[in-house]
Amino acid sequence: MAINEIPKLIEKINLVGELVSYTAPSKATEKVVKTLQAEGPRWTGLFSNSYVINAEQYGLLADGSQQQGNPTPVLFGRRPSKSSVHKVLAAGKSTFLIGTNAYYAEEAIDAIPYTPEPFNQPDPLKDFEVGVRNPGDTRGMNPANLDPQGNNRQTAPLDWFSDYAQKGGRMQKEVETTFKNVFNRFK
Repeated sequence: MAINEIPKLIEKINLVGELVSYTAPSKATEKVVKTLQAEGPRWTGLFSNSYVINAEQYGLLADGSQQQGNPTPVLFGRRPSKSSVHKVLAAGKSTFLIGTNAYYAEEAIDAIPYTPEPFNQPDPLKDFEVGVRNPGDTRGMNPANLDPQGNNRQTAPLDWFSDYAQKGGRMQKEVETTFKNVFNRFK
């Protein structure tokens, strides 16, 4: 007697569709955020915990704790519905956006000049370097300005974000490696 294998085949096809459109991108963006948390500045931990991953096509959001303290993982709490996976596959594009809720994010990634804010803060949660930051400089200090006698501190080097995110850089390699790992587990 022949066994009907079509239901199993359909189940495998659906699983591959979910792996391609959701699982691999979600795991890759979670890994990228973990690295951003580790590489970026951390005084109180609020910036590290302000990351958000939006998978709007699936109706899913992975949100940081928005609290001070050491970084907490930003992870999706559930899988997408089968109907959302089918809609994304039909659209031919799966989009995952990484953002931050920190109002000072542009300063934290050295995109605009740093505006110091007065605050009574003990030592940061992360190792720091001391130096001199001139008016109009970014948060990260030029290596030539690092000086143990300086009155400014930084917990991430100048251009940490752009160095990580540049095309073909570490972020791209992490995404590719994560996709390969997800697909290798399926085999």
